[in-house]
Amino acid sequence: MFKVLSRVLLLVSLLSVNSIWAKGEEGARDAVVKVVAAFRDDIVQDKAFLSQNPSILEERVDRILAKVVNFDDFSRKVMGKYYRRATPEQRTRFATVTKDTLLRTYGASLLELDPDRINVKPLGPQGRGRETKVNVDFQMADGGLLNIIFYMEESKQQQWLLSNVVINNINFGLTFRKQFGVMMEQNRNDIEKAIGAWKASLAKKS
Repeated sequence: MFKVLSRVLLLVSLLSVNSIWAKGEEGARDAVVKVVAAFRDDIVQDKAFLSQNPSILEERVDRILAKVVNFDDFSRKVMGKYYRRATPEQRTRFATVTKDTLLRTYGASLLELDPDRINVKPLGPQGRGRETKVNVDFQMADGGLLNIIFYMEESKQQQWLLSNVVINNINFGLTFRKQFGVMMEQNRNDIEKAIGAWKASLAKKS
């Protein structure tokens, strides 16, 4: 009888853990749903106005992403092994340049989305890491398809934050890190010069 009761209690505890984990993963998807809804309502639906007012567009994108993106942490990951060598001022400037350029570049691309054809997919199989993958299909106004996988990670404050993004199978976190590493090599490991080259490189893409 004791063995049977123990097995039942173990089964109940495992089911409880799985339920909590599933709820946590759904929290990641809910965070992405809110961001996508904000993109649709605050940007795409107002693209006629925003296309003529780029500064307001950047402000709106910043306001939306500020809730789910820690740009200082994102910049730290991009700098990789060179982050510890950078001064606090260099880290701050690198984060600012990266943030401003990304807001300008990807804010403009949001205006090309079809607001009625954005699909946040149900959560699929997840890996063993701490990140939860949320898959979203964006239909472009010209008929093209943009697939974005948001990698979400729960902070100590139980807030879901974006840790990486893969767009049409391009891992942007990894790509940016490699690009900055190349710039460090090209500038003889001079962080100051590499940051200048990074700024110039991003400016060309915006």
